[in-house]
Amino acid sequence: MSSRLSDYVFELPESQIAQYPPEQRGANRLMVLYRETGDISHHCFKDDFPKFMEEGDVIVYNNSLPFPCLLIGHKERSTAPVEVLLLRELDEETHLWNAMVEPARKIRVGNKLHFVGSNLMAEVVDNTTSRERAIRFIVPPGESLSTLIESIGLMALPRYIRRAHRPEDYRDFRPMWSGGVLGSVQASDASLPFTRVLIRELEVKGVDFVPITLHVGAANFRTIEVEDLFKFAMDAEWFEVYEETAQRVNQARQEGKKVLAVGASVLRALESSLSAYNTLKASQDWTVKFIFPPYKPVVPTAYLTQFHLPRSAGYIATAAFGGYAKVRRAYEIALAEGYMWGCYGDLLLIL
Repeated sequence: MSSRLSDYVFELPESQIAQYPPEQRGANRLMVLYRETGDISHHCFKDDFPKFMEEGDVIVYNNSLPFPCLLIGHKERSTAPVEVLLLRELDEETHLWNAMVEPARKIRVGNKLHFVGSNLMAEVVDNTTSRERAIRFIVPPGESLSTLIESIGLMALPRYIRRAHRPEDYRDFRPMWSGGVLGSVQASDASLPFTRVLIRELEVKGVDFVPITLHVGAANFRTIEVEDLFKFAMDAEWFEVYEETAQRVNQARQEGKKVLAVGASVLRALESSLSAYNTLKASQDWTVKFIFPPYKPVVPTAYLTQFHLPRSAGYIATAAFGGYAKVRRAYEIALAEGYMWGCYGDLLLIL
């Protein structure tokens, strides 16, 4: 059944964790895993991915885009750096946000924070968890908080990217979907290799792109520490499945067409919006759904995802979709073949 955390441990060399995206967006390698047979083939994403999609197929993507939510500052009368990761706006009018802070043990209620590169300040008003704080921004008259955040914030790259931030991350760490909405802490990784040229090629072929929204939050920054996965609690994330999306997905399933979920955030949103008849319904809500074996995803018939780190929710969800043994074997082959892991790494397509 593979519902133990120790089933998802493997040795991943640091050299196979991508620190940068490919020089050309979409030039990632692509492994294809066929669920029925376990067969595996190797491809280039931008060149070969369209070959696996047919007219009438549906690609479901997450239109939530990451914003530069990592602010660097310091406490009053101190020069020691403090990291503030903005997770969720609690009250727009009073500029109140929930944030993850580092070092958390030194950030207490009443502390005032000054942010590098601006005259923006914030006051810590509450402890929400051991590592999170409610902070109220003090915005200078005539200034816009959102504009200030955009100007001084950094993209919250995953912790396994150990290099310094660079200006190109603002471009590279944002998917190229049209009509995207800001709100995620991190990018939907599997969306990053899509280019406008590739999207247009698929649309001309008759493939439909339909959005959902799921604002990726703090879940990606938390480690799973319980052996029994039934005891693990995911962080809540807000999502919306649109009426048009639900109708198109249900139509494709009825017609026997592929419904491809792009990334774990889409898989989570779709499986959180099932009707009593196992069809997709329109909804907006918070989800705490954790996808792991023996659960078998219902809505999508195909899944595109990155290669995920050991003991991660992404790896576990991939095993739930593709079958634990087959996904484990695919990971072993990917390791041996030099595939790259992480948000800037290579992709796995499960059909």
